[in-house]
Amino acid sequence: MPLSFDDAFTRAGQLAMIGWAALILLPRWRGISAALAGWIIPALLSLGYAVLIAVHWHDAKGGFSSLDSVAALFASKPLLLAGWVHYLAFDLFLGNWILRRSQEEAIPHWLMLPVLLLTFLFGPFGFITYLLLEACFRLAREDRIARLQARLPAWLPDLELEPRLTAAALAMLALAVPTTLAWLIDTRQFHGVDTWIKPLKFELSVAFYLLTLALFLPLASDRFRASWLGRYMVWPVIVPIVLEVLYIAWRASRVEASHYNRDDWIGIALYALMGIGAVMFTIAPGFLAYGLSRRDAAPMPEVVRWSLVVGLALTCVFGLASGAILSSSASGHYVGIVPEAHRTMPFFGWSLTIGDLRIAHFLGLHALQIIPAIGVALWLASRQRKAGLVALGTVSAAYAAITATALVAALQARPLLGLG
Repeated sequence: MPLSFDDAFTRAGQLAMIGWAALILLPRWRGISAALAGWIIPALLSLGYAVLIAVHWHDAKGGFSSLDSVAALFASKPLLLAGWVHYLAFDLFLGNWILRRSQEEAIPHWLMLPVLLLTFLFGPFGFITYLLLEACFRLAREDRIARLQARLPAWLPDLELEPRLTAAALAMLALAVPTTLAWLIDTRQFHGVDTWIKPLKFELSVAFYLLTLALFLPLASDRFRASWLGRYMVWPVIVPIVLEVLYIAWRASRVEASHYNRDDWIGIALYALMGIGAVMFTIAPGFLAYGLSRRDAAPMPEVVRWSLVVGLALTCVFGLASGAILSSSASGHYVGIVPEAHRTMPFFGWSLTIGDLRIAHFLGLHALQIIPAIGVALWLASRQRKAGLVALGTVSAAYAAITATALVAALQARPLLGLG
């Protein structure tokens, strides 16, 4: 008795699942997964596809000349099944190719599990994710960084970059490209704001955050970097911060809240995990501030050194303090009643009408870039140790006061620094 189309659909899916299970559970075992997923199952699926096309193509209505023509083509149940089998065969073949290439690149299999899952569910999405992951691993190798720096202008190769933090930062910048495209074509909004604005802001902010740490960490001594504090600066920072960005992007794609999501137990649990991750990567600048304040840190002008230390320390202190207040706020990042005509700052979305806790949080998290930039400028302008340190202390105190003022103003439901 011949299979019905529904039965054939089920059998094809089961056959493909055998191949995917082999890729995930038996990635290297005696070539079994390579054979099953690389040619045996794709070949069987391709054979089924060929039979469907041979038998039913002559009845096809539609074609490939327009989207409407494709829709008409797939209105035919047997041709829709053929398209599904085509998807199963090629995605499995692609999954096998990705896994074999990852093995050649010595990428850990546990990192490949989400890539394989994405390839299974969304084909090209998994492929582009793998290309990004592979580029990160290649870049993270010391020789790749050295080659990159050798191509930079003459004064830049003297600066070192921690390769793993650099690779993660560039990955965030790469993710900003499709996010920007999604923002340009997606008209959906969440609470009156384009849904892709939030992940885009986080991707750009995280990229510069990681690049800053990648630039500062090599200035600490080898002894500090070999200690547990120094080792903490890499994976305990990269993993939670990347997962947070991916989670925010996932929620944005569904037009759902990532922060303050208390709709169900999953949202509550994931929001709590986000808080733990935020503490993990926000405390890291404090560790690095200690590393750069040690006598065995790289020699540099005192103004520059203390600008790094102060900037990192302020990020740690204000980042943790404002983050704790944000996460515990019953009204979210706004303080006060949101009016109907609610004016906000373009792109950032900060309220110009009521209190907004994000302003102080932003100032706190970016102190590690702003204060060192001011320190370098002071050193270039004066080249005098005492005058530079006095100016740096004054500027740092003013920056801390402004950040604290923004936080207090927000808690009192006043916009910006309480001036609005």
